[in-house]
Amino acid sequence: MKTDFGAIGFKVLVVLLYLFLVAPLLMVVLTSFGSDAVESFPPKDFSLIWYWKALSEPSFMAGLRTSLTIAALATLIATPLGAAAAFGIHRGRFPGRNALQALLLAPLLVPGIVIGIALLVAFSAIDFGTAWQRLLFGHVLVILPYSTRTTLAALVRLDPSLEEAAALFGASRWQTLVHVTLPSIAQGIMAGAIFGFILSFDEAAVSLFLIDVDTTTLPIAIMSHIEYSVDPSVTALSSMLILATLLLTVVLERLFGLRRVLGAS
Repeated sequence: MKTDFGAIGFKVLVVLLYLFLVAPLLMVVLTSFGSDAVESFPPKDFSLIWYWKALSEPSFMAGLRTSLTIAALATLIATPLGAAAAFGIHRGRFPGRNALQALLLAPLLVPGIVIGIALLVAFSAIDFGTAWQRLLFGHVLVILPYSTRTTLAALVRLDPSLEEAAALFGASRWQTLVHVTLPSIAQGIMAGAIFGFILSFDEAAVSLFLIDVDTTTLPIAIMSHIEYSVDPSVTALSSMLILATLLLTVVLERLFGLRRVLGAS
């Protein structure tokens, strides 16, 4: 029996790559179960004390409430906007269509710190709103490309014969949209919404330039905490966030399929 050393080597390389990616997360999780006042790996004994401290830390809880609220509202705003933009790009035939698509997808390519500085300068120049309103605007801008991208992928896969059949049976454009098109691409729209919520909740680079003393998000609260303290409460909180993000990703994969909603083959 001939051994394919090339295939074996590739599999070993893939396993090593996965270990390289997962090992830091595992270290964070294991460190969170220690009882020492300073982070240490491996932990000497098992304790949940730092999980309790993380959940009782006022700055973490205030940041969590702000992050959840901003993420939810930004998702509710960006999802219909992204879906409408995707329809315009996919169905529209107008000058500047490609430029509009590039503009809507630009936040995917521009570093977050650049977007944050640009928004800070622009908001300061026009004295725009409160820190909370600036955060909401910035997060909508950041997650809008993901809603647009997933809806575009769903529209590309949509069978045009479905809409043609609806029109043939006398359905108006509005009826076709509501009863045929939107249900057919609902998975792509929902996937974009879930992606947007996760990204908004974890966003730090843009938020760093838009917060004030009274309004901060959870990632910024964590950054501020570790600046002055090295206790494992941050690793405990990070472990909970890792678990929550993993569960959401699994749900997204089970319900919609990550490759399919992103337009991958």
